[in-house]
Amino acid sequence: MRLQSDPLYRCSICGVAVHVCSSPNRRRFFFKHREQDGNCPANTSGELNQNEIDARKYNGAKESKLHLRMKDWITQCLTLDGRFDSICQEARWKGTVLSQWRKPDITAHYGNIRVAFEIQLSTTPLSVIAARRIFYQAEGALLFWIFAEFEQEYRRLTEDDIFFSNNLNAFVVNQKTVESSIEAKEFLVECVWVQPMNDGGLSGLHRKLLPFHSLTLHPETQRAFWFDFAAARSALEPRSAADALRAEIENWWLAEGPLDKEDEASGKWRAFQRRLQVLGVEATPYIWDYFTTLKVLYCAKHGLAICDRRGTLVAVAHGIISSHKRDLQWFMRAIRAFGNSDLLNRQDTNRKFTHKLATARKDYVSDPAPFTPHERCRAVVEFLFPELGELLPAQQPARA
Repeated sequence: MRLQSDPLYRCSICGVAVHVCSSPNRRRFFFKHREQDGNCPANTSGELNQNEIDARKYNGAKESKLHLRMKDWITQCLTLDGRFDSICQEARWKGTVLSQWRKPDITAHYGNIRVAFEIQLSTTPLSVIAARRIFYQAEGALLFWIFAEFEQEYRRLTEDDIFFSNNLNAFVVNQKTVESSIEAKEFLVECVWVQPMNDGGLSGLHRKLLPFHSLTLHPETQRAFWFDFAAARSALEPRSAADALRAEIENWWLAEGPLDKEDEASGKWRAFQRRLQVLGVEATPYIWDYFTTLKVLYCAKHGLAICDRRGTLVAVAHGIISSHKRDLQWFMRAIRAFGNSDLLNRQDTNRKFTHKLATARKDYVSDPAPFTPHERCRAVVEFLFPELGELLPAQQPARA
């Protein structure tokens, strides 16, 4: 029910009440501000070109209750995450290169990247989407689209326009993600992506709750993604059988395929095992012989908790040093080889893992046996992770 004090119409740009007027000498109707204070860039007395009309339509769709709620949700989550600063809603962004301006839903600085967050709820013309990408690209900033939902059955053309131009990744914020963000004290989004198939098609939608800081951000191409679809598709192109198998196993792990139903996961691994043997790599047909070791190595490579419910890289590291010491040498070698030492140190805010690692090094001197890698995993690890080289049992746990 509309309150008496609520105006029936508001300006799509400044939110001030407007009313319908007509031209005195011809039958032409238009909206006019009730109060003209000169602060609104809209010119209610002039002719608008198509780009301006599209932009006004887009801004006019930003007044729904869900849109306002999502702006507050996102602002709340960004404020909780210490990686963001200069957080503003509806701040006018004047172009430094193009003689234009924009008014994104939310702006924030993420390190040295300025991010414009736009909430996508309505059908937005492709011309508006393209114009915004061009604007922020020229600014050296990143346009980050956020959806309230992203479903296979109900996707609109607008959503696909954004999805396909963003390396086939989309991001959702809803009440559940906000509650998780508040608990974690960092900005979490639900990432939705698809994977390329061997036949050239696309998989169904995959989903994962991820921290914003785990995403790859490319302001120069206006892309933000977690799953690198372009790289995965390239991995399926003709290449050596060894490289193709490495890429296929890694993509399966990233999509958390090993956590599928036990029969399906075991059958998939047996198929991989036969291909490994053709390439001269000794492997057993039992995925659980390798699950923990490969899990921690993929976590170390990508800096994420992959196939692990603990959520962060440092939480995975704590689990290794407490319950899987045989994987510690490989894990620490991978942390350094893939450049994630700084990430692990940043997450180790209370330095508990650092202290545990120092204790493990002392324990190794007195008894190296508990730290000896599983021999059954050696051939598979050295094949899947050639960057690590040959790992000998007689190695002391490495420093981060």
